[in-house]
Amino acid sequence: MDWRHWFDRWEAMQSAYLPQRQHRFDLMFRLPDFPCDADVRILDLGCGPGSVTFCALRYYPNARVIAVDADPVLLAMGKGLSADGGADIRSADSADFLTSSSVSSVQSVDFILGDLRDGGWWADYDGAFDLVVSATALHWLTEAHLAQVYRRVYRALKPGGWFFNADHIAADDPAMQARYRELLHAWQRVNFDAGAEDWDGFWRGFEAALAQDDIPAQREAVTYWEGSDDGLPRQFHLDTLRACGFADVVVHWQDLGEALVGARKRSAD
Repeated sequence: MDWRHWFDRWEAMQSAYLPQRQHRFDLMFRLPDFPCDADVRILDLGCGPGSVTFCALRYYPNARVIAVDADPVLLAMGKGLSADGGADIRSADSADFLTSSSVSSVQSVDFILGDLRDGGWWADYDGAFDLVVSATALHWLTEAHLAQVYRRVYRALKPGGWFFNADHIAADDPAMQARYRELLHAWQRVNFDAGAEDWDGFWRGFEAALAQDDIPAQREAVTYWEGSDDGLPRQFHLDTLRACGFADVVVHWQDLGEALVGARKRSAD
């Protein structure tokens, strides 16, 4: 399997849906104050095939990353790409590369099959991470489950650790949210009219390439979706993170219904 080919197709497809996708990733690693050569411990929630994880290793080549997702097929892509050595891993819209000197860093990724709602695997990671990140994944959760994940993130961070969530964020006003959605869909249609691959097209091709009859069944068995494509309102994220004990809760970037929300665990905790 040419994992790099399918990773690049995934990145291109995702970028057709999400404006300034790479900019969000870059901010998650530029905003913290870690030295670039630091031995940083990172948790990637809803990691998919490793888009954010591999971006992390460009910024912190000595990092150790735990990458968690409930989708076994996307995890297989991430594991396959790591097993291939990870040379020249890049996003579809970034000029940054992982060179062959970074191969050892790619081997410092553990891809874990796990449901973010399941407290079992979280228990092993209390106080373990300097940085927890997530991109376009947590909107899959209900309010109650997202609040629970935020509390678990707080416990998983070391004192002074950072958390960033790049995701859909809804407007408080339904009429404004409808306008957000309309503008986003118009932007996406331009990409698809120009030939960008859509979600269904990617999966048809990928499943055919894997040539495994049970691949669709594996994905259908993942009962994860319960949230909203619009995401939860901005104020919900801010209030819930503060209620968990986070300090420095900030919306660092927003473009209509897309945002990067950050928070930091107090050093004294």
